[in-house]
Amino acid sequence: MSASNAVAVTDGSNNELRELVKDAIAFAEEWPEPYRPQVFGLFTARRAGARSVAAGAAPESAAEEAAPMVTPIATGGLSIVAKDLGVEPRLLTRVVAINDDGKVSILGRIDARTKADLAEQYGAVLCYIRERALGQLDTPVADLRDVASEKGSHSRTYRLSTRGVEEAKALLKKMVEE
Repeated sequence: MSASNAVAVTDGSNNELRELVKDAIAFAEEWPEPYRPQVFGLFTARRAGARSVAAGAAPESAAEEAAPMVTPIATGGLSIVAKDLGVEPRLLTRVVAINDDGKVSILGRIDARTKADLAEQYGAVLCYIRERALGQLDTPVADLRDVASEKGSHSRTYRLSTRGVEEAKALLKKMVEE
């Protein structure tokens, strides 16, 4: 975080707030720059909520208590995939990226004997990431064509099967470990 994020607290009763902000800044700095504001907000919201409950304050409504926290892709979607693969989320971000619009980019490289195999394997990885990280069960054919042409393989359609899920997990894990 930058110096512009500093908080001026002059009242001694705000020391708890000062510590919360310092902890949130330190925690947010562990994440890539684009996610820091979201991580900072999540940290403060969760920590403040935990302190309110610990102090005996009840949530304002049952809906507030039951509402799930919105989680950014870096800590939500890709962390689910990383957990599936048994790898660190930060290592997975070296081979897969998801932009703010939900577009998946496969940064890692897959070795295959033929262009058809490449298209199938990159398609499996794309479908798997979209399904597990973004909750999107269907992948448009245009997205499959894009990844196939981007990676130098011809266009082909692919529907993720149970075997495809396992293959995609193995390929992602291999990319992360390389």
